[in-house]
Amino acid sequence: MKHISDIQIKNAAPDIFRRPFLFVESNTRMLQIATFLAIGPQIYVDGLVVVSDNIKEQRTRPIGRISSKHIISNILDSDYPHWLETKASQIMDSTVEALEMDSMLSRALEIFDNTRFAFAPIVANRDNERKGEIDSSPMVVIAALAIRDILPLIAKANLSIPIKKISSRLVSLDGNTSIRNALSYMIRTGIRNIGINEEISIHGDVRGDSVGVNEDVGKCKLPRIINDRKILEFLFSHNGRESLRKNGTTDLGDISIINHLDIISIAQVKSNTTVSKAAELLMDIRNPCLILKSNEKEKEHNYIVTPWDVVMKTLKSDSPQMNMN
Repeated sequence: MKHISDIQIKNAAPDIFRRPFLFVESNTRMLQIATFLAIGPQIYVDGLVVVSDNIKEQRTRPIGRISSKHIISNILDSDYPHWLETKASQIMDSTVEALEMDSMLSRALEIFDNTRFAFAPIVANRDNERKGEIDSSPMVVIAALAIRDILPLIAKANLSIPIKKISSRLVSLDGNTSIRNALSYMIRTGIRNIGINEEISIHGDVRGDSVGVNEDVGKCKLPRIINDRKILEFLFSHNGRESLRKNGTTDLGDISIINHLDIISIAQVKSNTTVSKAAELLMDIRNPCLILKSNEKEKEHNYIVTPWDVVMKTLKSDSPQMNMN
């Protein structure tokens, strides 16, 4: 029996070595960078590896990482169109710690926890032999590990922990809140999903045949959210850029989230849904998070579970073990 976090990365997330990883050079401009992170659900990118653009250096040597938070912070601190000219090297997180495919998953989780950025490049040496000696070329990126890549491992583990134990209260904002205020709140609190409750009619389940999904019908308040990706999607769309071109970044204080953003309907699950089942549901890129309901002091509150909750709150020293044989 082996503790889940003691599994090597190559065994914990083997799929990452069978797909290309996305990277940008250090001189790449903001418009191209944001396009990767603001694209729709057809492709889900948690972060970008930044590599050197010095032709004398190994082009795939990692020198930084970029998340949506880095882009949003730059947007709030700059004005349009100046932030479109920002380079990757100006906004990236340069504290890149090397992870190798033989590293334990626990090391990746430690980096995620310390940096609050659940994305890391995986590096390896180019073992080219020259005259019988191993070439001492620098470590180069061969893959990238994101927190969503660990979800299949959690799903396979059949953990019976109810997701109520790892959930957090869903923060909700009024739909008339401006995009600037929503972004500022996200940065200040370190959250990526904000709830917007609207009373609508629903019929049947929210997400097809997903086990544990609330199947109540009729008139109810279906939790809906906006997240950082949807905000970036708008800001870099034709309509968003046209609005910014006319009025600048200050106009974000007058643009409401409910009238301009693509609001996402979220799958509702029962509070006793297991962590492994939640991981399975979150593997669907249409589910950025899950919502569960709970009554507390006769008041109804919405609670949220994200991939971060499923992975980081579950894989602790006292978490269950898993037989990898």
